[in-house]
Amino acid sequence: MQEFTAFDIIILSITVLLGLKGLMKGFIKEVFGLVGIIGGIFIASRLSEDIGNIIAPILALENGATIKLIGFILGLIGFWIILYVAGIIISNIFSASGLGIFDRILGFLFGSAKIFFIFSVITYAVYQIESFRNLMNEKVSNSITFPLLVKSGDFIIKLDPADFTKKIEEKISPEDGQKVNITEEAKKTFDELKTKTNETIEATKEAVNQEIENATKEATENIVNSISNEETTNNTNTEKGN
Repeated sequence: MQEFTAFDIIILSITVLLGLKGLMKGFIKEVFGLVGIIGGIFIASRLSEDIGNIIAPILALENGATIKLIGFILGLIGFWIILYVAGIIISNIFSASGLGIFDRILGFLFGSAKIFFIFSVITYAVYQIESFRNLMNEKVSNSITFPLLVKSGDFIIKLDPADFTKKIEEKISPEDGQKVNITEEAKKTFDELKTKTNETIEATKEAVNQEIENATKEATENIVNSISNEETTNNTNTEKGN
């Protein structure tokens, strides 16, 4: 039998409290902020090298991995700022038109739902670990929110973008009557994004390893030089003493 437990109080309290951020910001700012981050990753992963090459002469960068990393970061931040400013402008227009209250209410609902879905994914992921599953079944299986979190997390994680594009694909066709192959384009875009992201990660690792190697080499040389100088000084003092 399900009952309202301490687990429910914690989950709902955090969800509502963080959802209040959406109430303060409004629905439009929340959506534009989220799209700014997701879109920023997409854009930055594709244009990181081009952006980096533009910035490289200004910052005197020569390492290719570092240039690509800087380009990715600047691309992400730049796109997010553009979307964030656009969200503020549109939100102010809504407020001036008297629709601000609806924007804030929807912002609260959107913010709360976003936090709840994050909890859902985390709960579902942890629930897949056998040791945690037994503990969760024992401690919180009777709570009201726990089954909802697991079901929602299962649904979100198992979502396949191809299912959505397939439905859209069946309804959209060009003038010649042939269906537009949106599924293949979506998969191609996703694969390219995945490849670019992996390349950026590998480039970052390479840059970090190179910096560590250089720092280690420099530190070793400094130690050797210090020891050598100390020996030279000692020999000089010894000769003077004699």
